[in-house]
Amino acid sequence: MTTVMKMRQLLYATTNPGKLMELGRIMARQGLSMVSPAEIGIVIDVAEDGATLEENARLKARAYLDRLADSPAADRYVVLADDTGLEIDALGGQPGIHARRWKNGQRMEDEELITYCLQQMAHIPPGQREAQFRTVFALGVPGAPLELFDGTLRGELLEQPDPLRIEGFPFESIFYVPEWGSLLGKVHELPAEQKARLMTHRDRAMETALPRLRALLGEK
Repeated sequence: MTTVMKMRQLLYATTNPGKLMELGRIMARQGLSMVSPAEIGIVIDVAEDGATLEENARLKARAYLDRLADSPAADRYVVLADDTGLEIDALGGQPGIHARRWKNGQRMEDEELITYCLQQMAHIPPGQREAQFRTVFALGVPGAPLELFDGTLRGELLEQPDPLRIEGFPFESIFYVPEWGSLLGKVHELPAEQKARLMTHRDRAMETALPRLRALLGEK
């Protein structure tokens, strides 16, 4: 008798609305779907106290996998968690994983982060304001080791913020991508043909993770 592997679902281990929106777009481009923790009744507050993006991605993925391990539905899900950092060349890679607590360890909301970042960059002239977004994915299923994948996107920081605001993604109003000729947060305004060819840091991380993700989901 042949055993048929049941297709799993992708659980994206985040409550960040901006991340859910962006990964939903990436998954749709690949013909895949995902579910959020809220959709399956999971509420976890994960302490992101790792020293690197890799450590934080692992912490988040492991917290959700541990919760699923106690559920009869554990085998139904593949867990994907991520951590993303803005690394500014002229500031030695700051803020990296510490963006939300960049200012004296105090948690900042989106608007405060934009203002504080531009204050830190005030002495940096045009042409020397390069930075990159880097995303690390941690991917796994209950009972198996986590696997890591990453992607980067180079750009430069504006001297004044655009009026655009995307909840949970404060730096997208000041991060300009020269190769696109566009602000990161305004990718959706580009012509469809051009937009379809662009790869964000999450797109690039997903590109490396996709073969393994498809295998874990049970696709042929």
